[in-house]
Amino acid sequence: MSLEFPSWDSCILIGRRWNLSACFAKRNHYNPCFWTALWNTDYYDAFLAGREADLVARKQTVHSLNAHSGKILKTSVERVHFDKGLGVAELTPAYMKRFAARWFPGGYQKLARYVDAHPDTLYIDFEDVLNGVERRGLYDSILKAARSVGISNPEHKGFITAALIIHATRSHEMTTTALERAAEAGLGRFDYFWNLKNAWGDPLTLARAGHPLAGAKWVLYRTKRHRFPLCDSPVMIERNKLTAILSPRLLLRIDLGTPSREDQWEAVDGISSGRFRQFQRLAIASTYREIIFSDTGELARWRDTSAFQERMKTLVDPTTARRARQEGAARVLWALGGFGVVGPDFEEWVAPYFEK
Repeated sequence: MSLEFPSWDSCILIGRRWNLSACFAKRNHYNPCFWTALWNTDYYDAFLAGREADLVARKQTVHSLNAHSGKILKTSVERVHFDKGLGVAELTPAYMKRFAARWFPGGYQKLARYVDAHPDTLYIDFEDVLNGVERRGLYDSILKAARSVGISNPEHKGFITAALIIHATRSHEMTTTALERAAEAGLGRFDYFWNLKNAWGDPLTLARAGHPLAGAKWVLYRTKRHRFPLCDSPVMIERNKLTAILSPRLLLRIDLGTPSREDQWEAVDGISSGRFRQFQRLAIASTYREIIFSDTGELARWRDTSAFQERMKTLVDPTTARRARQEGAARVLWALGGFGVVGPDFEEWVAPYFEK
């Protein structure tokens, strides 16, 4: 999937057009509602039968375990796994000039004359970009795996790889940390969103993270009932592993320490108690707001674990909560950098393959 960013002249026109919009997205979901709706059992059954279009995904009810209060509440998927008002970038005339000077110095004079003649403050809603990415089928591979409870072929595996990488970059911890650091560096939200969109449109960036995953051992744990609650960040990154919750009945574990052919993967029916406890600890460590599931009893058992109690203590304190987000963002950057196994000359030797 290629997402090309427009020229600076087009940015001006886009900004002016979006500025005329009557409203911006108030909730920026880092996990799309059409995916989280699978954690409603009735919707999941309709999804398997190909009848999910008859239901409104965002209105599906789930149970949410709050990571700050420990309360378990019945809610809808439109009210979970979102950041409030995070996607709107303000472009003042002064900011637009700084942006052009930094990224488009050759066009600075033209931009400055235009801004002086039209000194408007513009607002761009990045939610439009997220919706565009979703409409272009980014999550189709994950939904296909959820529907079939497996992987169909090597091409499907490749699309899942790309989807997991991109999804990790739009996670709560990655976005909030990146915006904080952009502000500390004197940059604006648009600088970060612009760079993120460029990264999504750069196949070499995705290949650097995807290459180690493609050559690693993939194991799918599939169950006959809802077994895997959904945390805030379902793409869970460790130094030598990546674990991803694909559906409430499908868990993916990629072991980078074990090489495997790209056309191979393993499917396991069920999951051992030891492996499930490993998943549970990892999912709790990847929680920043809430964990959702279809069953309150299971969420109550998660709440009673020492791991969840420790996570609550971490997240209730602003200092340790911020550190937890930074650590999570660092793991995403670790993956984007190639998990520590991709050399600095990667783009040089892989570029010819893309040119072909």
